[in-house]
Amino acid sequence: MIRAMEMTPERKEIFLRELRRHGIVLAAARAASPATDSRTACVSSFYWTRNRDPEFAAEWDTALAEASADVELEIHRRAVEGYEEPVYQKGELVGTITRYSDRLLELRAKGLMPDRYAVERKDVRVQGKIEHDHQHRAVLLELRPEDVILLPEGKRETLIGLLEEIAEAKGEQPVPHLLERG
Repeated sequence: MIRAMEMTPERKEIFLRELRRHGIVLAAARAASPATDSRTACVSSFYWTRNRDPEFAAEWDTALAEASADVELEIHRRAVEGYEEPVYQKGELVGTITRYSDRLLELRAKGLMPDRYAVERKDVRVQGKIEHDHQHRAVLLELRPEDVILLPEGKRETLIGLLEEIAEAKGEQPVPHLLERG
C-alpha cells in the first residue's frame, strides 16, 4: 500500500526547482517524491496542492515559464547561432563544422511572426448555435441553408446525405429548405 507523503515546503521546493529545470511535471514530482513506488510519483498530490494553494500555483506557473524560456533560447541558439559538430577522419577528430537547424528556425519564425509564416492557419468560424451538454451526451447544431451552401459541393452532398440518414433513423422527414440540392 502506498502511503501519502506529506506536502512539505521542502517537497514543494524540490518540485519547483526541477520544474524550472525542464518543465516536466511528472519528472519534478518524482524528484520530490523519492520514497514512493508509484509510476505517477504522487503527481495528483501536487495538482491537488496547486488547486488549493494560490502561491504554489503562481510559483508553478513561473517555473513553467522559466523552463519554456530556456527551451526557446536553445531553439534560437541552434537555429540562428548554430552549434559545433565534430568532424572525424580515419577515427581522429580533425575539427568542427558549424551546423544550423532550418526546422528550428522555421518553428521560431512561426512563433514570432505567425501572421507571415504560420501557413497552416486554423481559422474556425461558427455561425448559428451549438449546444453541448456537460455530460457529452448530446450535441445540437443548428444549420441554416446559407451555412450549408458555404461548403464545397462534394462536402455539401456528404452533409446532406448524413442529415437525411439521421432524419430517417429518427423517423423524421428531412428539412426541405436545408437539404435543397443544386
